Amino acid sequence: MRRNIYDILNDNNIDLSGEYSRIFNLFYVKPITSFIGDVTVYELVSEHFCLLNKKLVGRCLSVEDFDNTYGFRFEEYPSGFDIDYLISFAEYVLNFVIAIVNMGTPAVVNIGELFKIKQHIDSCIDEIGYKCIEKESIYIIVEKNAAALAVAESVKKDLAYPVLEYNHHKLKGDLSAKKNILKNMADDIEPERAKLNSLNKRFTSDLFQLFNVFIRHNNFKNDYISKMSTCELEKIYDEIYQMWLLAKMQLEYSSEAGYIKEVISNLN
Repeated sequence: MRRNIYDILNDNNIDLSGEYSRIFNLFYVKPITSFIGDVTVYELVSEHFCLLNKKLVGRCLSVEDFDNTYGFRFEEYPSGFDIDYLISFAEYVLNFVIAIVNMGTPAVVNIGELFKIKQHIDSCIDEIGYKCIEKESIYIIVEKNAAALAVAESVKKDLAYPVLEYNHHKLKGDLSAKKNILKNMADDIEPERAKLNSLNKRFTSDLFQLFNVFIRHNNFKNDYISKMSTCELEKIYDEIYQMWLLAKMQLEYSSEAGYIKEVISNLN
C-alpha cells in the first residue's frame, strides 16, 4: 500500500499547515514598501489588477471577480486542509507576485521584497517534493517526479510540458485531460514500438494493449471497464503514465548501452 504524501511529510517533521500560514501571512498580512505606502501584496494586486498579465487575469476586472470566476476561496484556517490546498494557494500567490514584478510600469514597490516571497515559495515547494514550471507566463506547481523530469528533457518540445503537467494537482480526477495527454504519449512512442519490443517483449505488449484498450479506443461497453469506478479508471491511467515513462527510459538506456558496457568493462 502506497503511503499518503501528507503522512510521509508529517513523519519527517514538515508542517504543511505551518507552511500555508507563512505564505498566507506574506500575501494577506505582512506589509511591503510601495509608492502608496506600506501595503500587503494582496492590496497591491487589487490596486494594479488592470495592469497585470492578461493571460493570467483574462477578462476579470478585479481580484474579487477573478476569485469568483475561478472558484478561489482561501481561508486563514481552512477546515479541509490538505497538500493540494497548500499547492493551489502557493500557485495563486506565485502567479500574482510574478505578475506584479512583470507589470512593465515604473517601479511601484520594492521588487526585492517580492522576490523574497517568490524565493520563500520556491524553497517551500522544493522541500515537499514539488517544482514550478512555466508556459506562456503562467506558472503551475507539479510534483518533482524524477522520471518525468528526465523524460521531459528528451521528448519533443510540444510533449515536454504535458509530461510534467500530468502530475499537476488540478488534473486529479480529470480523466478527459489525462486521457488526452496519454493519447499524445501513445502516438509519441508508437514509432519506437519495435525497438522497445526487442528490449522487453512482455512489457511492450502490456503497455500497448493498455494504450489501445483504455486510451485509443472507446471500450466502455466492455463489461470489465464499464464496471470500473472513476477512481479505478484513474489509477489505470496513472499506471499507464508510469509505464510510458519507464518505456522511454528503457529506450534512452538502450541508446547508451554501448557506452555503459565500455565503462563497466574498464571498471573490471
